[in-house]
Amino acid sequence: MKRIVTPILSTILAMTLWSCSAHYAHVRVVASDGSCTEKEVRLKGRNPLRLEIAKSDLALADSIYVTPDFAHAEAGEEGFFLNSMGFMTYFLEDRPDTSTWISRRHPLKLQGIKTPAGCYMAVFDTYRFHIRSRVDVKGGHYSNTLVYLLGGVPADEDLSLSFYRLEGKDATYSGMGRLYRKLFVEGKLPTLKEKVAARPLLKYAVDNPEVRIRMGWKPVPTPVVDQTPENEPEMRVKVPFDRVCDIVDALQAGGVDKAQLTLVGWNLKGHDGRFPTVFPPEPALGGAARLRHLIPYAQERGYQIVPHICTGDAYRVSADFDEADVAKKADGSLDTRAIYSSGRMYQLCPKVSYEKFVRPINDSLKAYGFRGLEYNDVYSIIPPVTCHDPNHPLTSEQAAEYDRLILQDGADKIGGIASEGGFDHVASVLDFCLYASQEGLTALGFRKNRDAYVPIWHIIYNGYIYSCPFSQSVNYPVKDPGYAMKIQEYGGHPTFYFYSAHRDDNKNWIGTHTQDLRCGTEEELEASVAAIRQGYDYLKQYGYIQYLTFEDHEEIAPGVFRSLFSDGTCTYCNYSDKAFEIQNICVPSYSWVIIPGTEGHE
Repeated sequence: MKRIVTPILSTILAMTLWSCSAHYAHVRVVASDGSCTEKEVRLKGRNPLRLEIAKSDLALADSIYVTPDFAHAEAGEEGFFLNSMGFMTYFLEDRPDTSTWISRRHPLKLQGIKTPAGCYMAVFDTYRFHIRSRVDVKGGHYSNTLVYLLGGVPADEDLSLSFYRLEGKDATYSGMGRLYRKLFVEGKLPTLKEKVAARPLLKYAVDNPEVRIRMGWKPVPTPVVDQTPENEPEMRVKVPFDRVCDIVDALQAGGVDKAQLTLVGWNLKGHDGRFPTVFPPEPALGGAARLRHLIPYAQERGYQIVPHICTGDAYRVSADFDEADVAKKADGSLDTRAIYSSGRMYQLCPKVSYEKFVRPINDSLKAYGFRGLEYNDVYSIIPPVTCHDPNHPLTSEQAAEYDRLILQDGADKIGGIASEGGFDHVASVLDFCLYASQEGLTALGFRKNRDAYVPIWHIIYNGYIYSCPFSQSVNYPVKDPGYAMKIQEYGGHPTFYFYSAHRDDNKNWIGTHTQDLRCGTEEELEASVAAIRQGYDYLKQYGYIQYLTFEDHEEIAPGVFRSLFSDGTCTYCNYSDKAFEIQNICVPSYSWVIIPGTEGHE
């Protein structure tokens, strides 16, 4: 490919050079016409090191590839690459030549790099929603490249990429988490202790199990992609409103005096039924009358009850669907990304959603009497939906602000807010994330360059946002004991789900049909309550860990992990096939031990 000098490269070359121990980055710029320039560029500053490109030059770039000189290693060397989803790449031998990508799904604006050349945490200061992380392995040589995909992205700010060097005991992924927390969380977000002191509904939710109940849904995968009211598949009714009253009674009888109940699929045509249309409550479940009976029935018996909604998705089967409301891609086409129970899913422009749907929906939910942590789906598990519609254009950062406004409206009117994942552009308003990782341990693989999952998100946000560690940790008492251990290891929140396994193709991210809570019979309901009771009892003894900061995490022996929290609480989880002993403490095989700290002894 012909190499030419572009204004972007000229800007980079003009950067101030200094330092006798200079570091460089290999920068490749691909222009919109396909031309390419490459250069070794000296990084500015000391700690952090910085790469900066003026916004006036970015309009000419389609993509920018950045590979720091310290992001290289050979097979067999010590160190790792860590992406913001928590996946680690070690420099293992005999790995085939591969090139693996992490797309724009970066819940944290960081990348970890530890090689013989040093330990660094990269921070995406700007354009965080348009960056990808790539790990290349070729002939035993490892490299880590950060790729900015800027085609069609408004150049509204300078590109800034920082590299913070970590030394000594901080040169670990735990050290990266502590540094990120210091930079972006401490003193900027209220702690969970501070939040619950002023918000009793939040304290209730933190201190008691989360119990989600999927009440009804249309088949997934759907047999009808383009649905209309005439060809819409029949909804499956599993838990009518009156049956939720039975669940309340069973919880009381089973010794679970408190829990937050989240109704999933209570809305018209069930889970994702006809979004953005929500009302009326689904008639086949009992309609508005039985919902109005259920809400005070649960509350009078001591349970918080809240709705699951989704104000970002839209389907053509909805009476409220309007192409003018849908976010547009750079080429003007409608933003559509998936096919779910109601067919082809379209992404609403966040500005339109907030102004047209969110506020009136929440006003109605408040009038129904819901109180607790409203759950608004998806917002914290995908990047903000940018919009190129000239009638309501939004950059990614503007869309992020609307995401926060959307979640804040629910928090203000219902009492708090929960969403699906851990994307921290909404950290300032988010109280609970259903699972910090949707993939976690299930996505590891030698050929995928994913050798381990580490709790980087939890080290940063435990004590500020409470969470269930993985989607697979939901319903943990009816699963492999390893998932229960992850609750202890990561300071997680016991979370339960009736009919989590709802897909007909068994591609369920929470668990299989044999790992589910059900209530079709009294025997099923009794067994489900017994599982929830385990989470209820755990929270009574160890729920205080959710309020602590997560200070260190380490594999101290093969398959044995130590977690250290801010009050001195220490958790040992042994996933090996042999007992492990440390300081006169025996941790049995495939079990765990918690040594309480000062707060656990109060």
